[in-house]
Amino acid sequence: MGTNVGGAGQQPLRYAEDDARKMADVLRQLGRYGNADLRVLVRPDSASVLAAVDDVAAKLRAHQAKGEEAILVFYYSGHARANAFSLGSEELAVATLREKLRTIPSTLTLVVLDACQSGTFARVKGVEPAADFTYNSVSRLTTKGIAVMASSSAQELSQESDELKSSYFTHHLIVALRGAADVDGDGRVSLDEAYRYAYRRTLASTSQTQVGGQHVTLDTDLAGQGDVPVTYPADARSQLELPGALDGRVLVQHKASGNVVAEVQKAKGAPLRLAFAAGAYEAIVRDAASIRAGRVLKCRLSLSDERVTPLDLGGCESVKAVSAVKGEGPDAIPGITSERREIEPWAIEAGFGFMSRVENAFTRSLETFGYEATRGLLEPPRMRATLGVSRGLLPHLAVGLQLGTLSGDTYKRGVGDSDDTFSFDTYGATMFVRASTTLAGVAKPRSTYLDLYGQVGGGITLGFSTLTTGSTRTDASETSSKTDIGYTLGGALGLLLATGGPFAFYLQGGYDHAPTIANALGERHDAGGPSGQLGLRFRFGQ
Repeated sequence: MGTNVGGAGQQPLRYAEDDARKMADVLRQLGRYGNADLRVLVRPDSASVLAAVDDVAAKLRAHQAKGEEAILVFYYSGHARANAFSLGSEELAVATLREKLRTIPSTLTLVVLDACQSGTFARVKGVEPAADFTYNSVSRLTTKGIAVMASSSAQELSQESDELKSSYFTHHLIVALRGAADVDGDGRVSLDEAYRYAYRRTLASTSQTQVGGQHVTLDTDLAGQGDVPVTYPADARSQLELPGALDGRVLVQHKASGNVVAEVQKAKGAPLRLAFAAGAYEAIVRDAASIRAGRVLKCRLSLSDERVTPLDLGGCESVKAVSAVKGEGPDAIPGITSERREIEPWAIEAGFGFMSRVENAFTRSLETFGYEATRGLLEPPRMRATLGVSRGLLPHLAVGLQLGTLSGDTYKRGVGDSDDTFSFDTYGATMFVRASTTLAGVAKPRSTYLDLYGQVGGGITLGFSTLTTGSTRTDASETSSKTDIGYTLGGALGLLLATGGPFAFYLQGGYDHAPTIANALGERHDAGGPSGQLGLRFRFGQ
């Protein structure tokens, strides 16, 4: 379970909930746990936690009745005080959880505690020092059949990493479970192997932070059970193999999401296999040779099911190493920290331009009845104004909502002593999806870069039309109005120039199809058409 929200005086976390999902994923993929065996609780209250534990206990009793053995893993990432888990406005006492866990008939119950609170780059865990929580909770939880792995030892603080987008401890524990800790090469990762790897890598990663080194603890009285397997990387449908000759640091990043899925310090010797889901990845390798040359190796990877994919260093691209930006921390690897595109923050955007008129059966009918369009280059019917808000979902993908004007026009005719005027204006509200790629620079906050983007969207339109008829001799006139509802579909291509601050400027061209204004003949006027805009985007929440 994971919660980013703490109690009074506790700052929100960024990665605790994602860490809980990642732990569930690795147990599902490599721990031989089925979907029905896993419970993922995000921002739970005390009642939901205890109810979930009761459900698991009932299931394990059924296994016990059949003489089957079972391993239970309980994982928590979030805020905590010395004697309780902080679940938003509620607290769950450690003693209460201990009593629940003691009643579960499992061969082994592994409790993993990662309690944290926000800091600057490395977010500190626990309003009291997290060590008070982990140290005291270990002593309260440990009983026969239970092992407790805690993110820090006495008088220490646990930390999150913005570069890894995870807590240091959970990240390294998950990498261990994916195979990095399988030192004997038997295709399994035991409890002892996972602990040793998580201890070493967490300490190494946090030793250079402002908070300082963090020591993972493992408390258990499970004599002779330290070699119990927790995951089985050999079962994975797709694996990445790091060559035995490699001696250096390897960071593996999932291409679609931009998430760092592994960061390994590979020593020369035996090959090392890591289990991942099939898909596209990128590995950044920094070894002694590349360090001397001031470069890194960038390797594009495609992992397939039922296959072990070797990391072929000969097929990697050598790129100039870029120094890590101040504040990116010890986990920043030159060549990836400054080149990786980040997820777009919230942005408010406003554009102004012009839209061409669309001639169709509707406008031809007006002309048939003697109406002529009034023309003026800078009149409102030819102008296009939009106001919107957007937010990135993935490094290259954003969604948003846009309000804007569509076409409008005024038609007049003279019949005898009567002057008639027909006018209409159309407005639209559109949800859109935008995909971007960087042409120059690096798409990160406080950076200057040039983006090419394309977007498509759809929404609703409102059309307001007015017909006024009058006599030139009596000055009498009659006016009638009508409102029509339609839809709009559209797309656009554009260039965006981001400055080093919160502002970005864009130039785009697009086309909208927006059949909205209807007449008595059943014809609808398309209020869309080709358009061009200049705009300003203000980004915040970076």
